[in-house]
Amino acid sequence: MTDFHYFAVPTATDPGTLNPVYELLDFPIAMGNAEDIVLTGPAPEKPLVDGREVTDPRLIKALSVPVELDRAEVLDRSSKLAGVLRAMGVVPESGARLTFAEDVPPLARALGALAAARIGLVVDLRTGASSDSVSDLVVLHAIEDAPIEPGRASVRVTRSRFEGIGVTIGSETANLDQAMRDSRVEFAAVVPLDPQRTLVLTDDGDLEAGTSLDWYRTEVLSAS
Repeated sequence: MTDFHYFAVPTATDPGTLNPVYELLDFPIAMGNAEDIVLTGPAPEKPLVDGREVTDPRLIKALSVPVELDRAEVLDRSSKLAGVLRAMGVVPESGARLTFAEDVPPLARALGALAAARIGLVVDLRTGASSDSVSDLVVLHAIEDAPIEPGRASVRVTRSRFEGIGVTIGSETANLDQAMRDSRVEFAAVVPLDPQRTLVLTDDGDLEAGTSLDWYRTEVLSAS
């Protein structure tokens, strides 16, 4: 378990606490690396401005470029999503799991995985996990919803990175584009985790917090 800055230093009787997201986002930003590009995505098929599809050919050409997010924006968007999940009543300690429908784009999946690790929420990537009908399953999926007007004081013009994506918990579904841009929802602080805390479930096995750093670097972030 190298490469970690522990919140509580390990001792002979205590394994200490850590968080892989802190190593990938918070600490590098504190050291002056906020502008490093760490997450990339394909050019959007339908460019959007303030949640609305662009029709001007010149704007379409200007916006039809691969997406590049620096470390500061990845931290901002993932910590806001973690705050949204907390506001919706997600309690990681209860055994809740986050999973993704197949129609969720890679960029949203990556931000979702980072948001979950930030608060110690298990991400379930096993085949068929999104089809489980259990009350503690948190599912990100595509939705059909009208663009959110940024005119209200509580809704920021900030790009959410979750346009057309919803989150369902039990029988309740929320529009993540709206929730992510709502200024009343607080950002979530990074949570200290036991190194043996399970963070990711895959078909190849489970990943614990203390052994997951390389996985987040190579499987979640595009460039770190």
